[in-house]
Amino acid sequence: MMLRGQVLNRSVRKNTQIRMKSSGFIRSSFIDYFVNKHGHKNIKSSSVVSLCDRTVPFVNAGMNQFKGIFLGLANAPCPRVVNSQKCVRVGGKHNDLDLVGTDGHHHTFFEMLGNWSFNNYYKKEACQMAWDLLLGPYRMKPESLLVTYFSGDAVIGLQEDKECRDIWKKIGVPQNRLKGHGARDNFWEMGPSGPCGPCTEIHYIHPDGSLTEIWNLVFIQCNREVDGSVTALRHHHVDTGLGLERLAAVLQGVPSNYDTDLFRPLIKTIEKSAKVPVYEGRFGEGAELDTSYRRLADHARLLAICLADGALPSTNLNVKQIMRRSFKLSTDVFKNQNLVNILYDEVVSTLGDTYPELIAKEREAKLIIEQEKENYTKLRADLAKKWKNLAKRYPEVEALSDIEISGFALGYEEFKETMTKINSKVIPGDLVFKMYDTHGFQEDVIERIAKLNNMEIDKKEFWKLLTNHKLRHKTAFKEQTSKNGIKFDKAVEKLAESGIRHTNDLPKYDFMYSDNKVTFRPLKTKLVGILNEDGEWLDFSEPCENRPYYLVTESTNFYCEEGGQAADDGVVRIRENIGFNVHSVFKIRGIIFHKGEFSLKSADNMYVSIGLDVSMAINREKRLSTMRNHTGVHLLNAAVRKVLPDSVISQTGSSVTDRGLSLSLSIYGEKLSPRAVEDAQELISSSISANVPILSRTLSTTELSGEADILTVPGEVYPETGLRMVSCPQPLASKELCCGTHVPSTGELQSLLVTSVRAMGSRSPTIYALTGSAAMQARELFCRVQKLAEVIELAEPSRVDEEVASIRHQLKDLCGSSGTPAGDYHRSLQLMDHLKKAAANRNDAALLDIARTEIDEACSEAQRSGRRFTVHFLRCSYLMRSDAARSVLAGRGSADPHNSWGPVMLIGCAGGVVIATAKVPQELVTSSFTADKWLSCILPIFEATVLPPTEQFSTLTHAEMSATKVSLINCEQMVQDAMRVAIKYAQAHLKDDERKTDIRHN
Repeated sequence: MMLRGQVLNRSVRKNTQIRMKSSGFIRSSFIDYFVNKHGHKNIKSSSVVSLCDRTVPFVNAGMNQFKGIFLGLANAPCPRVVNSQKCVRVGGKHNDLDLVGTDGHHHTFFEMLGNWSFNNYYKKEACQMAWDLLLGPYRMKPESLLVTYFSGDAVIGLQEDKECRDIWKKIGVPQNRLKGHGARDNFWEMGPSGPCGPCTEIHYIHPDGSLTEIWNLVFIQCNREVDGSVTALRHHHVDTGLGLERLAAVLQGVPSNYDTDLFRPLIKTIEKSAKVPVYEGRFGEGAELDTSYRRLADHARLLAICLADGALPSTNLNVKQIMRRSFKLSTDVFKNQNLVNILYDEVVSTLGDTYPELIAKEREAKLIIEQEKENYTKLRADLAKKWKNLAKRYPEVEALSDIEISGFALGYEEFKETMTKINSKVIPGDLVFKMYDTHGFQEDVIERIAKLNNMEIDKKEFWKLLTNHKLRHKTAFKEQTSKNGIKFDKAVEKLAESGIRHTNDLPKYDFMYSDNKVTFRPLKTKLVGILNEDGEWLDFSEPCENRPYYLVTESTNFYCEEGGQAADDGVVRIRENIGFNVHSVFKIRGIIFHKGEFSLKSADNMYVSIGLDVSMAINREKRLSTMRNHTGVHLLNAAVRKVLPDSVISQTGSSVTDRGLSLSLSIYGEKLSPRAVEDAQELISSSISANVPILSRTLSTTELSGEADILTVPGEVYPETGLRMVSCPQPLASKELCCGTHVPSTGELQSLLVTSVRAMGSRSPTIYALTGSAAMQARELFCRVQKLAEVIELAEPSRVDEEVASIRHQLKDLCGSSGTPAGDYHRSLQLMDHLKKAAANRNDAALLDIARTEIDEACSEAQRSGRRFTVHFLRCSYLMRSDAARSVLAGRGSADPHNSWGPVMLIGCAGGVVIATAKVPQELVTSSFTADKWLSCILPIFEATVLPPTEQFSTLTHAEMSATKVSLINCEQMVQDAMRVAIKYAQAHLKDDERKTDIRHN
């Protein structure tokens, strides 16, 4: 535990007895001392992004990358190790964000120097090495050091660590500089359970008597069991940690970490670039400006390190939050919105030699910072408008004016309205989750809102909902949250009692490849668990068909839903006459459950029991298609990066089934375009043609540190052991950590076709694609469209319609409906639209001639019958499109075919839409008989209106009814009613020529 006094007056804390030492000297001396004098191996710092530990958002201690060794999950790379580890303490249990800048020693990013012994040397050597380094290369005085050790703890049943105490005495530490403390201060634990042990700490005594812990030596000799008891470990380890920033402050004789050469260059840069007074190093009341200096300097270091390690604001909320805080400080306090980019250069100057990734990723980091700055500027402008209205309704939000979340106004309004309705002082978990998930409120923001409104938070329910949300898509989660969830847990415990703690699923990677054909041999193993549909354990059962069961086997070759890849299906053969059809596979706490139904061939020997030998055969076609698609995701990921070389790209997710694949990305810089998608597809085609091998290699976390340029998915938690690295050589190089199954070579893909892209041109696109036979079928359909285009003039319009409809249906079934069609698929859909329109136009032209003939015949018949007008329903309109039918009724586009036949009203019905026109020759127009008045008599029947007049026609002589949708069931009766009304109106109002009143000029 760190013992730390307050930062006092600068003159009080200055120590002239210790000469200045640069941080570079301190770091290199530490590593050189353990490498050259004590045979340690210098291990490169791991990334601050935690790959294998879901308990922490970032690597927050030097031991994180060796946690698997302490847990017995991985082998040590060598018995003695030393390194300087990059550490971040933001989010999770260890969160120093709010303390940064308020004192001189809390940081979001810091370096931890450490040495480790993996079952090699122990307490005596560790203590002596530490003491010799401090008094030797670092020239510290023994009288300025105080040592603490573990004095025992009755609660956990451990005695005083007399061995450690006596070692220090023998080294020469006097009694008055050697203090014993209990478990709270001197017993280190990795977590609620796991390796733990006593520790001894070395503190520096400042002239004013305050203490700074500079080195913690942990002796891992115990294990905390799940029940809370502490037992001894067979192997003993040493894990030490020395904070570089703290030791630099001591050795450089400065009052705080911010006065060391790790921070002063950053603060000087801010001074030069800002329009505010210089840094004075003050703390406490009235030190707001100096606090801002320290915060910005600290945050600049963290952002540079995180961006260089691939923790991007688009995929990491903690990084986004700190970046926005930094922009706010730069803009509001220091009046220079470009400070974050400027400070990156200074971080490179101070840390670039030690962590060369800062230099290698400089261009990408600055691109991200610039784009996020633009987004932040837009966000603030949008928020300013919403904030005024929110403050009018809820004046208390002025206390939260520093919060900058795009959905804050809407989220806060919903919070207030919901809490008013339920009239409670406890914010329910579902509302907390909605504020977090829907509106983007961080946990600390929700805490502040609760405090401001004098409320409590139902954290237990919130965490339950959050956990469920993260696992909602997994079959295992759905099964566990069913009524059988507890019974699955009991089944896992029962298997553990019999010595089965996990299912061996390594056979899922096995296949035979011969004569360019992939085959999968059935796996012979033992049945170790049977559960019925209610999740009840069965030692023996007479199975029933058509009822679900769950089988557990000693080993399995079935892939369970994992890493974005869908599960296998297939058959478990138990006896000659008993099969088990598997349709779902999932994992719970290391045990793989196969869900399905029994298939019975005969009534002989109808039982199954634990211990029987079984044969497991997966569905070959489904697995092979899934393997093609998973390899396709890797190639697509590599291809997009290659066609957008100046962009920063991060995978945010993927989905792999036997029917297709999808890849979700976060992109900074040049966005994904249709041209880039097609270029990426061409690169993949080249790799498929080259038929290069897909290689898989198993690594441990310690071996992983020696590999460069491995792609991982941000936020994905990987196992400590059995990490699989899947790689593909040129012409399209790819290297990713992946637990999925893959084809042996790129040629097995046969083809890859990008079908659609969701959010093309945005920062978060998703690409959908097909491989194998599905891609080939889609391309065959594209060819059919091209062939159809070549013979369009010769084909019957109805035949064209049928062919287009058939191709569209098949393509939709293959390509799905997600995203916007892209590439060849997009072009084929456009061509089919053109072909369908062309066929319709040809069809309309033929029908137009038929319609004109029908109208002529109707008018001739009326004339022969002695009627002076014609009212006719156009029968062929049923075959026409509504716009074509309207055109022929109105007589547009050609000489009017019914202009010489006297008054004419025509009604048509096309596609369930009724249309009508009325025409009255000018010489027959009277005050009571005009085209619009005649047409108006039928409007109530269809609930329609007369369209406004046009420049070409007056409604006196030409009127059109608005198109009206009607039921085909009622259409015939409505048309008959309309014709009857129209005939009566014409009979009553159409006068002889000698009695008409000419109103053509009225």
